[in-house]
Amino acid sequence: MEFKFSILFGIILALIVLAVASGVYMVDVMYVSPAAIITIIILTLIFTKLYLGKVSATMKDMLVTSIVWLIVFAILDAVYAFAMALNITTYYSNYMIYVGYVMIIIFAIIGHKIFSRGSAPSAKASAPAEKPATPASTPPV
Repeated sequence: MEFKFSILFGIILALIVLAVASGVYMVDVMYVSPAAIITIIILTLIFTKLYLGKVSATMKDMLVTSIVWLIVFAILDAVYAFAMALNITTYYSNYMIYVGYVMIIIFAIIGHKIFSRGSAPSAKASAPAEKPATPASTPPV
């Protein structure tokens, strides 16, 4: 597992989701949670595909990667809440935040199932059988 890509994708995921949530908040507060959840689903699948394109990962590695994404997201979410001087109790009493955290893990695992190279048959199994070599003592006809 490559922590460099894991942390980088976690930071990008968090920043984009928080930017979308802030933009939607300016339009209408009622749509913040659905917009954030949809963004989390789409970006988690995209970043899972990108991550699996860079790093070969097993299901266990992808689970650890999604937990790293969740930790990075939670840290940046807390920084965002403190920086915007939000009421922390009210902010974290919204259960949709925790739904979003769990969805990061779920959709990273779903993305691994969809985009994993390990699900394809192995190269050895699909390789054509070699022709047996002709014995050297037999003269060609």
